[in-house]
Amino acid sequence: MVEETLGLTEEELDAIAETSLDGNNVPINASSRDTQVIAHDLASEDSSLGFNQGAIDLVNERFARQLRMGLIDVLRTTPKIAPEKVEITTFKKSIANMAAPLSINTVKMDPLRGMSLIVIEPKIIFSALDSFFGGFGKGIDNITPTRIFTPTEASIIDLLMNIVFAALKDAWSPIMQVNFQRVSSEVNPQFAQIADDDELMLVSKFNFSLANDVEGYLQIIQPFSLLKPARDLLRSRVQTSDDEDEQDSAWERQLNDAALDVPLLLRAKIAELSLTYGQLTNLREGQMLPIEVFEEASVSIDNIEVFTAATGEVAGKVALQINRMSRLNKKE
Repeated sequence: MVEETLGLTEEELDAIAETSLDGNNVPINASSRDTQVIAHDLASEDSSLGFNQGAIDLVNERFARQLRMGLIDVLRTTPKIAPEKVEITTFKKSIANMAAPLSINTVKMDPLRGMSLIVIEPKIIFSALDSFFGGFGKGIDNITPTRIFTPTEASIIDLLMNIVFAALKDAWSPIMQVNFQRVSSEVNPQFAQIADDDELMLVSKFNFSLANDVEGYLQIIQPFSLLKPARDLLRSRVQTSDDEDEQDSAWERQLNDAALDVPLLLRAKIAELSLTYGQLTNLREGQMLPIEVFEEASVSIDNIEVFTAATGEVAGKVALQINRMSRLNKKE
């Protein structure tokens, strides 16, 4: 019956069963020993943007600098803004740890198609409000989830968003010209649904350190698909503005001038004397040691030879005439 169903003899079935029970009898293809299995889900979206993710990090760093400058007039102090490395996660996870009330702004980034979120923590808003009206930037803790922002607080949010938009526009200008428009605003993250839960998002977080030890964050959540049309532009190197180039040149000149004033100790090896241990132990104060000065001396800095020089005498003193440079001012 078995032979008719499977087409195998009893001996063949016994051999298969024995091989299955004893793993040592299983033949292994030598060419596949080092093969690694990579899991792939055909239903998941590719998380590779097709450009160096560091390009977004550079944009975020530029945005943090411009935002800090723009907030000086509002906060009357210079806040510390530290951008974190951009993350790629699902929309559900990006808002999972958010708790109301928050200033959640739905933003359109022309000419790219799609909606983004700019989330501002209340501590930043209340600190800006206190500074704006002459205070010291004090924040407010223990806010109830059902609290909404007053018209005055909403005006401060509008002011902050204008500064954020200007900083973002400037940060993106080396890559492409963009404009930002606020479409709507919410205080509860549950009502800010701009994508499906499993849609991939780029999350950029900026940590604020304000006056009176107030700390908060600003978060930019952008759909993965939003930046796909700009991937070719993001592949190229992010260029700096003329002002930044001039600042870099000035900094380079100052650094070079400062380096020229660094004191260095040069040592020249002009002679060498060989002694036995016995002769060394018999040396006494005042004893004369005959030496023969090298015709060519090695001049070093921190045990690194930089010059080769000829030895001589000038005004009764040993002198060196540089013949050639070994390392200084030479490109490796």
